[in-house]
Amino acid sequence: MDGFWAFELERRGAAEVVATDIPHSAAGDPLGGERRPGIGRGETFAVAAELLGSGADYRHANVYDLDPDELGKFDLVFMGYVLQMLRDPLRGLEAVRRVCRGSVIVLETVSGPLSLLPSPLARLDARRDGREWFVFNRRGLRKVLELARFQVEAESPILRDHAGPAVKEHGLPAATRALYALRLRGLSAAVRATSTSS
Repeated sequence: MDGFWAFELERRGAAEVVATDIPHSAAGDPLGGERRPGIGRGETFAVAAELLGSGADYRHANVYDLDPDELGKFDLVFMGYVLQMLRDPLRGLEAVRRVCRGSVIVLETVSGPLSLLPSPLARLDARRDGREWFVFNRRGLRKVLELARFQVEAESPILRDHAGPAVKEHGLPAATRALYALRLRGLSAAVRATSTSS
């Protein structure tokens, strides 16, 4: 999107960084259907890249269409909060595997660990606001990677998200604050895995 992860990976020593995203923020999952006007992605990436003196390469690309002949293969593929935006997260991971010759790190929102009842591996449209298709719990995130033929190497503990300056400035409704306080929302997990087949 705006390049945060790309620039951070470059800062940490990546020799080559190729960032991909769909062209418009309002396009939603590009599996099919209409394209709606939205903020053009890549514009803010270009400004940030120039200010940082970055050599990262930004491309408009649908995750389902990642092609090693066009993009190449990478030692590390990083996916930051992508799976929850996909109607078909398994298909998205299979496409990522095509361009991954090493490891993938998947950072995702996860459903809360505190529950009186067993929770499903994934919830469809978990927040009921249309921003996400699926939200996995930690077991579900591991399972979808395994189904896409990745071998999980390491998992982070549950990470607690912190509100950025815009959220702090405008505040959150009391009900939303309560969900965050109870650790039912605002949680993430990271998983590192390697491809089990070429």
